[in-house]
Amino acid sequence: MTKRVWHVGNWCIHTGNEFIESPFLSAKKNVEVLNYGQPLVDAVREIDGAEVITQPSWELYNLSPEAFDRRLEWADVIIFGDVETKCMMLHPDFFNRAKWETEYVTFPDRFNILRGWVEAGGHFHMNGGWYSFSGQLGKGGWGRSLFADVLPVQCLETDDLFESTEAFPTRVNDLNHPAVAGIDFDTLPPLLGFNETLPRESSESIIDIAYAGRWHPLFAAHHFGEGRVTAWTTGASPHWGINFVKWPLYRQFWQQVFTTEY
Repeated sequence: MTKRVWHVGNWCIHTGNEFIESPFLSAKKNVEVLNYGQPLVDAVREIDGAEVITQPSWELYNLSPEAFDRRLEWADVIIFGDVETKCMMLHPDFFNRAKWETEYVTFPDRFNILRGWVEAGGHFHMNGGWYSFSGQLGKGGWGRSLFADVLPVQCLETDDLFESTEAFPTRVNDLNHPAVAGIDFDTLPPLLGFNETLPRESSESIIDIAYAGRWHPLFAAHHFGEGRVTAWTTGASPHWGINFVKWPLYRQFWQQVFTTEY
């Protein structure tokens, strides 16, 4: 059975080091484009019959309404990681001054379209990061979006980052849940950060994570209409997940998240 997965985010452009050789001259050495989500993409591609498209958030921002609709028609699973809501709200045409002068500039609301896609049976998943959920200084913005109540966790309205150079305690609330069954989470590597969220009554917090004696959702899920929505509030890639991606059970976990029934 074919499973079509659209992965967005966790790409980055590195512009290298800057060398200043005089008061009048400086240069940046090296430019590279990196997909930090590649470990997750590789894990999902191992699912039997999987087809995966992975794109940076700036390509989402540039998608026309027609191209966005085609992606949703194609996808069974959509994964966002470090994708701020501005990538869904805005479009380059809103900054095209020629269009300001000649016509009204509007686009179909992509949050409502994505919401309808989930209600019709799609599986939407969000990974944590500086621009996920509320994000750094609230820049993620998901708690103020039209998609907020679709998520299986409630977002804060302000900065939601918890970070530490030590491991955070975790606990599995349902060892028999299909997404985590047979996985030894006692061997989970140190996680270096996560987005603080609140549990939602309609959802199940399958795994929790603690900071300063308080427990928060780490892996949560619920149904929305005919579809499913899941959230992993830490990173599936570096930097928060720099240890997580080395976990021997990393690929098994993601494959169960996207293939089992729950």
